[in-house]
Amino acid sequence: MAAGAGSRFGYRPKSLLQRDGEALIARQLRLLAEAGVPRVVVVLGHHAGRITALLQGCKTQTPGEALTWTINPAPDDGPGSSLRCGLAQLPDELDGVLVLLGDQPLLEARDLRAVLRAWADRAPGIELVVPVHRGEPGHPLVFGRQARQAALAAQGGAGLREWRRAHPDRVQQLVVDHARCTTDIDTEADLARLASEHGVRLSWPGQSE
Repeated sequence: MAAGAGSRFGYRPKSLLQRDGEALIARQLRLLAEAGVPRVVVVLGHHAGRITALLQGCKTQTPGEALTWTINPAPDDGPGSSLRCGLAQLPDELDGVLVLLGDQPLLEARDLRAVLRAWADRAPGIELVVPVHRGEPGHPLVFGRQARQAALAAQGGAGLREWRRAHPDRVQQLVVDHARCTTDIDTEADLARLASEHGVRLSWPGQSE
C-alpha cells in the first residue's frame, strides 16, 4: 500500500524515504521476499510515476509475476479504496492475503513471519490475524476469503476496519512486545521521534543522513 499523497510531508512520497540508503518501498519488498511471500501487488496513487521507476528496478530482480503494481484512480477515497484495487489484482483462490504499508520503517522479516505463522496456526473460524501492541492494532495483517469479499464489497474508504469491528469473534490478535508493527511515518515530528527513540534515521533521496 503506497498510494498516499504525503500531504503532511509537503506532498512528497513517504515510501521513497531511505533507511540506510534503501527506499522504504524497496525495503518492504525485500522483507516480503525474505518472509517467503510469493506474489506482491503494490498499490500506487499519488506519486505513481516516481515510485514506478523504482519498482521497475526491483522487478528485474524478481521472477515472472512475483511483483506487479496497480494504480488507484481515486487514492483520496481512503485506504479501503486502495485495498480493493490491490485485491482485484490477486487470484480468487488464495487462502490468505497479507497487507503491508509502505511507510513502516522498523519492520523486520521476523515480524512478517510471525504474522504468517499465526495465520497458519489460527483457530477454526478465524478470518483475520492482526498484530497488536499496547492495545493498538498494526500491520502487516493477514485475512482470508470471507474478509476479502467483505473488503471488496465495501464502499468509499471503508475496508477491513469496519468488518473487524463487526466480527470480533473472527479476529485473532497477535500480541507483540514491540512497536515495529504500529510505527509508521506521517510527519516530520515522526522522523524526529524515530531517530530519538529508536536510533533510526530516514532521509530523502539525495539528502545526507
